[in-house]
Amino acid sequence: IYCLMIAIIGAGPVGSYAASLLAGDFEVKVFEEHPGVGLPVQCTGIVTQEIFNFIPKRSSFVLNKVDEIRIFSPNNKFLKLSFEKPDIILDRQKFDQYFYNLARRNGAEFFFNHRFIKGQDSVAFIKDLKSGRMKKFKFSHLIGADGPLSPVAKDAGIFGNRKFFTGIQAVVKKRNSNIIDFYPVKGGFGWAVPEDRNTLRIGVASEANPREQFNHLLKRYKGKVVAKQGGIIPIFNPAASVRKDNIFLAGDAAGFVKATTGGGLVPGLQSAEILAKRIIRSQSYEAGVYLKLYPSLLLNLQMRNMMNTFDQKDWNELIRDLNNSSSKKALQNINRDKLFQLLLNVSISNPGILKYGFKHLPDLF
Repeated sequence: IYCLMIAIIGAGPVGSYAASLLAGDFEVKVFEEHPGVGLPVQCTGIVTQEIFNFIPKRSSFVLNKVDEIRIFSPNNKFLKLSFEKPDIILDRQKFDQYFYNLARRNGAEFFFNHRFIKGQDSVAFIKDLKSGRMKKFKFSHLIGADGPLSPVAKDAGIFGNRKFFTGIQAVVKKRNSNIIDFYPVKGGFGWAVPEDRNTLRIGVASEANPREQFNHLLKRYKGKVVAKQGGIIPIFNPAASVRKDNIFLAGDAAGFVKATTGGGLVPGLQSAEILAKRIIRSQSYEAGVYLKLYPSLLLNLQMRNMMNTFDQKDWNELIRDLNNSSSKKALQNINRDKLFQLLLNVSISNPGILKYGFKHLPDLF
């Protein structure tokens, strides 16, 4: 058994970022069951410019910048918006590698091909997948940054009653106009995101089986499929536990994902930052996330609950009613991550939009 330290399970960007922030004050060891960082890719990689709060504005991270989006209704009409600041399409491997290198420079130690088995009495039991040996590490804090099916959460008894989107994505060779297409679908959403002018990432995430919706969307964009990816996306649950004693959850492992779009990178990195600061200062992690993360995540969840009650007629009417200059100006002049402000702006510019919220208000609670 090695000396007392912080054990982090998962070497993705959330785990590595937490490690980079904690390594100056603690001994930090990061355990990852895969052989390296950044694979397998299970992410669309689209983020707002809020991501630059965590990474330098370096071109090597950025595959593409997109400043237009079309939101389609079932009748194939669409609302086209131009963002004041373009959305960023990330190279996920380079992005993940950045946080790994940052953590290593700050003194964190990484163990690849090492799988978390259980934690007991502040001892982590870790299996070395190459040798087959079981190793034991004494920890002061254990952080689960190990994805939506978090073995740390399950072992600690705080996995709870979780719900997920099932996501399917294809990388398709297809000439395109460098515009993001977004589709509301039953129980979820679909997308076509330009990686560059000749490549699209096309996918669907849904609580129900998304395959039929995915195949339908794929036919819409006729192109050569060069890769397929799949995975699950947690749906935020405000009642879920994020800590038990000296065991903490961050990122997808805690369900910190926007329920409207499935975006988890920014809230995940925010949670790593909150957690590291709270551990260093011996303050409450729960209080930090309740104050800084929950307001936005709760609003996204309530919007998702409302969206799930919409029928095709509702979507057709909503897209039609938003298709005016004042609403479009309000929508495009704000960062998508700042949802409170966005909703306020749209409601002020077009009060008629509020009828959708009031009509479906009982379904939010």
